Amino acid sequence: MEKKFAPIIVICCLLGVGVVLIGLGIGLYKTSTELNSSRRAPVKTTNVVLIVMDAFRADRVGQVRNGVPLTPFLDSLGGEAAVFRSSVSNCTWTRPSMTSLLTSLYVDAHQVIYGALVKEDPDAFNALAPEIPTMATVLKAYGYNTLAIQTNGNLFPELGFSKGFDVYRTSLDADATQVTDWALEEWNRARTPFFLYAHYMDPHLPYEPPQQHRDMVGYAPETLSNEERAVVENFRDYYRAHCEFMTGQTPNSPFAPLSDAGKEAVKLLYDASIRYTDDHVGRLVKTIREKAPDTLFIITADHGEHFWDHEFLGHGLTLYNCELRVPLFFLGAGVPPGEYDHVVELVDVLPSVAGLLGLPREHNWQGADAFRSEDKPVYAKTKSSNPRWNTDWEMVISEGKKLVLNHKDGTAHLFTFPQDGLESEDLGKEDPTTVGRLRELLRQHHLKNLQARRAKGKQAEMDTATLEQLRNLGYMN
Repeated sequence: MEKKFAPIIVICCLLGVGVVLIGLGIGLYKTSTELNSSRRAPVKTTNVVLIVMDAFRADRVGQVRNGVPLTPFLDSLGGEAAVFRSSVSNCTWTRPSMTSLLTSLYVDAHQVIYGALVKEDPDAFNALAPEIPTMATVLKAYGYNTLAIQTNGNLFPELGFSKGFDVYRTSLDADATQVTDWALEEWNRARTPFFLYAHYMDPHLPYEPPQQHRDMVGYAPETLSNEERAVVENFRDYYRAHCEFMTGQTPNSPFAPLSDAGKEAVKLLYDASIRYTDDHVGRLVKTIREKAPDTLFIITADHGEHFWDHEFLGHGLTLYNCELRVPLFFLGAGVPPGEYDHVVELVDVLPSVAGLLGLPREHNWQGADAFRSEDKPVYAKTKSSNPRWNTDWEMVISEGKKLVLNHKDGTAHLFTFPQDGLESEDLGKEDPTTVGRLRELLRQHHLKNLQARRAKGKQAEMDTATLEQLRNLGYMN
């Protein structure tokens, strides 16, 4: 596939004068080091690498397809990494989820809720407000050279996510090979200490792994018909129609339901994308560790993915485990290795990084240091990327129970967490006391989020190319 390049370099002088050079395709955003008399010297010189694998289901770690492991690199980290087995996202679609990870604020506190401008909901923004500190701004204040490779249009500069980065390199079509190549290219030019963030899109719709990885997992099933193969390999249209039906926008789907072989074929393409991503995440980590051993790596996902679990597809429409739970690994400098079973959430990532680096906790963070906290309630919510999806869910996990509220239909569901991984046994009717206790936790959570709000709000428009990528990813018409 031909890549599109558009270097965009912003060089700011002391008087604040900027020059912007704009080309086509891939963007390279460079911002000057912010001159600040209160700049703090690094407490440590430990480098930081944040790796986000988009739409990567936690239950794919350690699995085998066609006799081939899906995550051989992640599996190899078990003896030297901190592996959090019960980690969850704070939202099940990218923009709010990543805002929570990067700011340590819950969704109702940072208020990045939708992907569109929603005038009817003045408290819901579609972009990260400039006054909210992020992982990049915090580390930059301590002298870090901050670099990013960004491939998800939901996190592009016009939406506020390049703030704090010296380099913010963007692409709408880079695959895992290219992401790792560019990450290593920027890393080779970086000074120490550096903060590198790389975002891999391959597990996300439309599930188009290389042929080599399709062959690895045994794609396609012999019983797959030519008609269904055409649907599977252009899955976006089927996916969108199914989601519109499940959210009440259409009375039925124009597509016939896929057979078991068709559903298996979709899952095989996804699993091939998982293996492809694992291969190149491994290449990035191994290369940097070899030459920069004093580096802290965080490997995680923004959310998971539905594959007919509870009859849904995709993500952002529910808070079930298949799209709520995410892998979370800490590896390298200062990390106490082992498997951790207590429940953690993406808002805990930033305080945990600060703790490992010996940096003080920022007063506005809502998350906890995952290495120093006991079990605590964890929270998530989603209204999906647009009100047209008729979605309004919130969730709390506390003391081994998970309460999920669907505000659209007024239902409440109670599950044992994490033991009931498939959420097949709803305990809500037989345990109203626990439902009431968890509802009260959610009420208190809302009040704390209102107190934690500090954004004046930001709404942003996206360019045509970014909007087209989001359409291809299934976010909008």
